[in-house]
Amino acid sequence: MSFITDIQLMMHGFGDCRKPLPETAAVIESIVHQQMTVFLHLATDIAEQRGTRVVGPEDILFVMRRDPLKLQRLVHYMGVRDLYQKTRTSTSSMSASDITDLSAEGPEISRKKLCINFLQMIDQTGQYEPLYSSSLHDPVKTERASRLDAITQGMSCQRYKEYCEARRASFCPRLRVNKFRDWLLGEENSDVKLTQLVLEMLNRLAYETVAQIVDLALLVKRDATGHNSDLSRFRTPTAFNPDYPSVFIHQSGSLQEIGTGDEHCIGMDPITPSEVREAMRRYWANNSVLAPFSKIRSPIACKLLAA
Repeated sequence: MSFITDIQLMMHGFGDCRKPLPETAAVIESIVHQQMTVFLHLATDIAEQRGTRVVGPEDILFVMRRDPLKLQRLVHYMGVRDLYQKTRTSTSSMSASDITDLSAEGPEISRKKLCINFLQMIDQTGQYEPLYSSSLHDPVKTERASRLDAITQGMSCQRYKEYCEARRASFCPRLRVNKFRDWLLGEENSDVKLTQLVLEMLNRLAYETVAQIVDLALLVKRDATGHNSDLSRFRTPTAFNPDYPSVFIHQSGSLQEIGTGDEHCIGMDPITPSEVREAMRRYWANNSVLAPFSKIRSPIACKLLAA
């Protein structure tokens, strides 16, 4: 059971080359699985304190309570899921079995409203109020948008269509969660119960974890190549044609090929496993003044990528 192919698509969607290395995707899959396992253990502990073995959305939100920006992204995604479901229900004819399934669930509350209600319940100082309107400035999301805009500027229509397909990749395509549930829980956690909503949230968190790893690895690549600009290295190398000032032309002879003949993004090397490991080393490094005197702990347990 593996998500290497899906992670390769996600890596390309987040800024890696056209054909990411499968060995790099395997390293990222291992890190994401480790991170999500620890995250799920924390959420399970919270659920047990509530007296249940069923992990609910409130347990996920409580684990993430110290990171307002990631909470905002998750709440916004829940709103997008609500809009998607509402649009799909209103524009498509529902079968009898679908109607029966919906009626069996009883009165339905939106995902976003459910998250907001819980955050309001635990909010004692008003710190979560900006989350409801997505008014917190998210510099990471802004940098990603600028980077991806730079990537797509030189793409042809066919390449852009292929890139959009990569952007749609996730751990649960069309929310078919069985494979993701089995991959996440394994045999040792088979008794843990996860609701459909929790699986949607964990799917998004795993997706965001891949994004953060790619962000960090690209920073390592920038430092290694000595580029000062954050965006120039992501642009498709082009030659300017003076006869047509608004048209970019690909430079000839700049394609890089791997052993099978598949091409990478023009002018950009793929992220390597060593760059991912160096990115994780930097992320988990204790760089404080008192680091030599601090107690050594597992970095994965004390600084999660997902929360």
